[in-house]
Amino acid sequence: MYVVAAAVIITALIVGGVSYYWFVLSRPSANVVEIYHWWTSGGEADAINALVAYFNTQYPNVTVIQSPVAGGAGYVFKAVIKPLVLAGEAPDSFQLHAGYEGQPYYDGGYLDSITNLFNDEHWANFMPKVVLDMVKFGNDYYAVPLDIHRANVVWYNKPLLTAHNINASTLTTWNLFFDACQKLKNEGVTSPISLGDSGKWAASHVLEQMIAGEGISFYQDYVNGLVTSPTDTKLVDALNNFKRYLNFTNTDHASLTWDQATARLITNASAFNVMGDWANGEFLKAGKVYGTFYGTFVAPGTQGYYGLVVDCFEHPKGVKHADNSLNWLKIVGSKAGQDAFNPLKGSISPRNDSDTTKYGPYQRLFAIPDFRAAAHMYPSVVHGSGAPESFTTKLDDIMSAFVTNKDVSAAATALTNAITASHDDYTKVWSL
Repeated sequence: MYVVAAAVIITALIVGGVSYYWFVLSRPSANVVEIYHWWTSGGEADAINALVAYFNTQYPNVTVIQSPVAGGAGYVFKAVIKPLVLAGEAPDSFQLHAGYEGQPYYDGGYLDSITNLFNDEHWANFMPKVVLDMVKFGNDYYAVPLDIHRANVVWYNKPLLTAHNINASTLTTWNLFFDACQKLKNEGVTSPISLGDSGKWAASHVLEQMIAGEGISFYQDYVNGLVTSPTDTKLVDALNNFKRYLNFTNTDHASLTWDQATARLITNASAFNVMGDWANGEFLKAGKVYGTFYGTFVAPGTQGYYGLVVDCFEHPKGVKHADNSLNWLKIVGSKAGQDAFNPLKGSISPRNDSDTTKYGPYQRLFAIPDFRAAAHMYPSVVHGSGAPESFTTKLDDIMSAFVTNKDVSAAATALTNAITASHDDYTKVWSL
């Protein structure tokens, strides 16, 4: 027992640095609520601060202690938070992607059910079933969705397309999209598509939208761990589409981050970028106007679909400030709290009663109406929701190899082998 405890502490010190040691020695016992998250950039920080400010209007005597951990999409954050939780020193609440990302904490008994809170606040009346399923384990709720980011978005430089007589609204299939890319390339645009996959996940993100483009039934099989044949025609087609996609990307993609790839559209170096709608903040930061300088359309083949990337907070077991933790979650799930946070974050509220007048043109004209009218919603695998960690940890390396060698057969074999090897970890049954 002591050996295990020591191992946990040592691991925490290694992957979390001195933060673990500082956290344990300085755990406050006053009237506070401690939260951990990974929102550290300008717009992200503004958004979480707005949510905290609203919390303080409702609970003015409670001090919110934020512990932000920098690092893209929570990859660094996970190395900090897991040791704290395993050592019994979880903060009062911490950020998670909804879905499988919470599975290890649930399996280990580190989370308390918040079904009573869901029922008291009637949240199930205001959120889509797929989103609700993403924060459920067994028959109970364990996390509160705060936002919805959309995964299946193609961003485009509008003046560049206009100059080359390309109508974005007609690019409804990958073949038509690639025809437009070839036209741009023939007319002097060296890299029609921007890609920044230095963190590997951006390449996996593109493939995910191509898999969704093969049809919702196929994507449902994918997230349920049922795509196990390397000769599956839909899987091979998605990989072939990605292979064609790579023919039109910038040659320095491996050295660029996702936001640097988005910047290529802003500087007129590229016309298209497939990325989640956190990219919207990059255009806004550059002073670009949606509908004038830049626009969006859904990834080909995913018309009527909404790719879900959902951030949430939960109630860890045995926290020091249990009442304040639940009150924090109450604000996270509230209409007013979400409408304070999401307009600044660039995401939308999962609630169907949010005040759309508070949101910007991208959200009002594209994201919110599509979300409310979506025929199908699908959880992102790349962003922690749709598949178990045992598969996702292999996915980025498989795609990194594919981006280099473009070997469709090898990638299909590697992907299906990874799914098969993770068979027992596919515990959620998605119905999309």
